[in-house]
Amino acid sequence: MNRTILIDRLVNNLLKHEYEVFLTRGCFEIAAKREKLMLIKSLTNIDGLNPQQAQSLRIVSYFVSACPFVVSMRTNRRFLTNDMVYNRFGLPVVTPRMFESIIEEDAYGIKAAKGRRSVEIDADALRAKRYEMKFTLEELARLVGISKKALYEIESKRTNPTERTVKRLEQMLNIKLKKIYSPQTPAKTTMEPHDPLEEKVSKELGRIGIDNSPVHHAPFEIVGKESFSIITGLSANTTKIKHAATSVKKLSAIFDASAFFVSKHTDARSVEGIPVLREDELPEVDSAKELKKLIEETAD
Repeated sequence: MNRTILIDRLVNNLLKHEYEVFLTRGCFEIAAKREKLMLIKSLTNIDGLNPQQAQSLRIVSYFVSACPFVVSMRTNRRFLTNDMVYNRFGLPVVTPRMFESIIEEDAYGIKAAKGRRSVEIDADALRAKRYEMKFTLEELARLVGISKKALYEIESKRTNPTERTVKRLEQMLNIKLKKIYSPQTPAKTTMEPHDPLEEKVSKELGRIGIDNSPVHHAPFEIVGKESFSIITGLSANTTKIKHAATSVKKLSAIFDASAFFVSKHTDARSVEGIPVLREDELPEVDSAKELKKLIEETAD
């Protein structure tokens, strides 16, 4: 399966499940939204993912409250397993079949790390059932074949049990413990600006209370949020803005984010309905509320 076929398979499956879908390029190729927003990077070989792409995908996902996925088939050495959630540079990695199970809400959270297959379970249900059946930690641990400390760590949600341990717990307690896999938004991460304009705009946004980060490998250069999410494209001239405007407009809609461009030299006040602010206008803005109003007025 080549990458084009892989993307087509993912898009068709998302559309079948009534997701709104937009295709782009960079740290993710697919933005899909139903109840949740997902950003998907597709690679036939997961070893083709580099740390910078992964960091950019985590940054965008955090600031627009999206769940990121990398969908892949194999590594340089082997094919990936269809029932697993792998991890690469802090991102969940799944096969196309596993991804389909996830969007159908029919996949368990089995994770692979350092050769160990662990399963996400309902630890509260485990503890409640143990109390109900009047097992002590030591008694249940002995019956299952693990240490008392290991069972305590599982019940305390400090670690996930192995598949074998979950199977034994479910048999001993006559209960289903495995949890359906739930996509998550990653923790906050940021990166440093790579040019003076990025640095200036990022600092100005921070000054007015908008948490933000530069981002690479995306149709925009800065992403942030306060009471609303923003995506910001940067350019020295109108030509580059026109090239990026269509993608930025569509992504702002699917992200439910305010979008604007910042330019050094342009007389345009909007492109494709996306407001264009001059670099020298930002220092005059005193708050995030004022910026949002300026964006709305300029868009009009």
